[in-house]
Amino acid sequence: MRADRSVPLMVVAFPALLGLGIFLIPVVADYSDHALAVRAVSQTWRWFTGHILAALAFGYSVWVIATLDEHLHSTGHRLHRLTLLSLVVGASLYAAGLGADGVGPVALLTAGHDPSGFFDGSGLWVTSLFVAGTVLYGLGLISMVVTLNSTGALVGTARRIAFVGALLFACAPAILSGWALYGVAAAAFMVFIPVARTVTRQV
Repeated sequence: MRADRSVPLMVVAFPALLGLGIFLIPVVADYSDHALAVRAVSQTWRWFTGHILAALAFGYSVWVIATLDEHLHSTGHRLHRLTLLSLVVGASLYAAGLGADGVGPVALLTAGHDPSGFFDGSGLWVTSLFVAGTVLYGLGLISMVVTLNSTGALVGTARRIAFVGALLFACAPAILSGWALYGVAAAAFMVFIPVARTVTRQV
């Protein structure tokens, strides 16, 4: 990568920040049960902070991916424009969904209203953001990993771990509960830790 020893830490910071945010969010085993969701929202600080940190992590990931693209450019390769577009739009949609889910019910609760009103009225909208964000970001990650593999940036076991991680990211949200977010966090570590190790060897 670049001759900058801070780059590996920058790469690792994305899954670390995302994992911290997701860990803070109280788990809702079944989002169709609004009573469980309301109980989770009652842990206001954790619910709000966790969602905001996770949303910020996706925004931050765009910078990380831009850095990876710089590295590829220095070796005569680039991420495909559609890959970059998919990752940027996917990250934006994911961040928007996390932000709405984090702020909406807390705002109602703070105003003295029943937070279940948020889940009743926004379910389709927020779910659509997450689905679109997952599809686009997941496809972007798969394409990015394929490019890193084909250019030799990732080798050996790292190639397989990163590819499985990208697939897991795209599939994890199919688990219709709050536990799906833990799959997303695990997938981010599986993709970006091998990348960070590659960076460490090259700075």
